[in-house]
Amino acid sequence: MNKLSLTLLLAGVGLIAALTAFATDDKTKSSKKEVFPSKIESFVEMNIPNGEIIKYKYEGDKMEVKCNDHTELYFNKEGDCIKMENENGLNQHLIAHLPEPATLYLKNNYNNIAVTEIEKKSYGFKAELKTSPNECEIWFNKDGSVRKECDY
Repeated sequence: MNKLSLTLLLAGVGLIAALTAFATDDKTKSSKKEVFPSKIESFVEMNIPNGEIIKYKYEGDKMEVKCNDHTELYFNKEGDCIKMENENGLNQHLIAHLPEPATLYLKNNYNNIAVTEIEKKSYGFKAELKTSPNECEIWFNKDGSVRKECDY
């Protein structure tokens, strides 16, 4: 085998090896992608009637999920919902995730006001209501009792 043939053969083998490594690396990357957590899919199915996940992204150790009804949900790495928001108001299934005293308080005092956000906090929960002209925030303790209300 002459020198030119040997050089071409080695270049061809090198090219095949590089392409194989690239293809293998690509497969590894796609197999490392996380499968969408079924706990989150179940949460959406159970709490948003006719709800579909249309977009999601990871933000650090949290996942933001956008649904077809304009609800945005945020989940921690364990798959627990830590924040829910919808400018038009959250549905009753989502509001029911508050402790019962908190849901009763909202029903008795703000029945016709849309709850636009619920966020889990270390002390309990924060609920945002769509009141005019300002938004009203109510902070609840873990047991659902009112901690602080509407700071205008």
